[in-house]
Amino acid sequence: MRLRQILVTMVLVAPLLAISPSAIAETEDPAIIGFDFENGLSANESISLSGSIEFDSIPDSVEWSIVSDILSLTGELTDTIQELDSQNDRILWSWHTDLDLAEIPVCTCYFTITVTFQESSWSDTRVIFIGDTMRSGLQIYSPGYADWAHETLIVTGWSYHPTVWADSETRFFTYPAISSVQACSEEGDSDTTQLLSVISPSGVFSTTLNISLLEDGWYSLYVENYDPSEVAFAQQCVGIRVNNAPPYVSIVGDSYFVEYSGEIFFDASSSDDPYWGREGMEYMWVLRKPSHSGQTPLNIQIGSGTYSLPADSGGNYTLTLRLTDSGGVSSTTVYDFVIENQIPSAVASVSGTPMIDGDTIRLSVGNGWELDASGSSDSDNDLASLRCVWKIDYEPMYEGCQRTLTWPEETELESCVLTLDVIDDDDEFSSISVLLIHPDSSEPLPYSVIVLLVSALFMLSAIFLRYRSTDESTGIPTWDSDSDK
Repeated sequence: MRLRQILVTMVLVAPLLAISPSAIAETEDPAIIGFDFENGLSANESISLSGSIEFDSIPDSVEWSIVSDILSLTGELTDTIQELDSQNDRILWSWHTDLDLAEIPVCTCYFTITVTFQESSWSDTRVIFIGDTMRSGLQIYSPGYADWAHETLIVTGWSYHPTVWADSETRFFTYPAISSVQACSEEGDSDTTQLLSVISPSGVFSTTLNISLLEDGWYSLYVENYDPSEVAFAQQCVGIRVNNAPPYVSIVGDSYFVEYSGEIFFDASSSDDPYWGREGMEYMWVLRKPSHSGQTPLNIQIGSGTYSLPADSGGNYTLTLRLTDSGGVSSTTVYDFVIENQIPSAVASVSGTPMIDGDTIRLSVGNGWELDASGSSDSDNDLASLRCVWKIDYEPMYEGCQRTLTWPEETELESCVLTLDVIDDDDEFSSISVLLIHPDSSEPLPYSVIVLLVSALFMLSAIFLRYRSTDESTGIPTWDSDSDK
């Protein structure tokens, strides 16, 4: 008896399976099927069934079917549909059919309208109680076939008992399946399976199932109107994909690099999902440089399992990879790495005289002197972007690696400090400072002579002070002889 219920379920689900992912993609807006009667219609005589179809153009075909555990009938409606006035942008079509109940035995029947356009099809179903049937009616609205489920699953549907004495207990449970083919291939037994939920609906229902303890894989999800006598028994099944385990993230790459003009590569293509595999995985890479940009991403890349970036900018970086599997469950990992910047080397000259940090340069006679720092060096990637900033007495005066120095006309300075800062694109720099002597200034004493004179003066002062101290300490005092008298 219950096996026949499974066969009914397969008949109801079959139109849904005909809607392939590719077909859905071809038609953005599906046909909307309407019914002029509510779910659970009771009939004892011949009945007229009608409704509407909302679609952009006339369907290629419209069919009806009515099935139960002992019945299967179909009919064609394509030639009978008519266009109706519509208040929106889509066309409204009517459908109508008459059912002779004399040809239909007592049943809890499932009446389905199927609309086909090109390679796409859409179906909707209503339950009809014909005659004095005692079997309950049951439908699963969601999830659909092959839907993904993670930790919790919301199940919606419709359940109704045509007899008031029947037990309204509705059970929810699952069976593992090896593949999609095996899902819902056999009847489920709620008596020997741990139930996920039990409710008592009458009409539309919605319940949330906790599936967090299920391992990843295909499952048969059963919804059952329980009746130990099997008189009112009904069972529906839909195959679902449980995806509780997050994917495993693996990034291959170094954590330390020296700045250069090439590319740095990171590879996460060996990442995997424990059950569902690599197919359909989505990679989202986010590059940040906290020392410069805070939490603002420098780059976001979606799609590929590898990531590359230029190695021409030094600093501390974080590379975040969010890996999402085909079922929408994600894992995130953060990879830290450093690109070590090469500090530039400052090399310069003043009218051909090399600048050596701390030296003194007497300028040649003239009004201008050539400053040349073109010999400064850095890594290949930074050479073109090097900045040369020249300072006079620590105040910026020129920018450019080749400039002409002119002595300020308004100043009476005979010397000044010339400083060169060579700066790369990471704001790292090296400096050279020299003392410049104007050509018209008097020749200063050599430093060594100044030191010698200062030392000599110090020594003379020390000798003089010592002589005075000795003279005062060795003098013989005299006494007046009359003082003793």
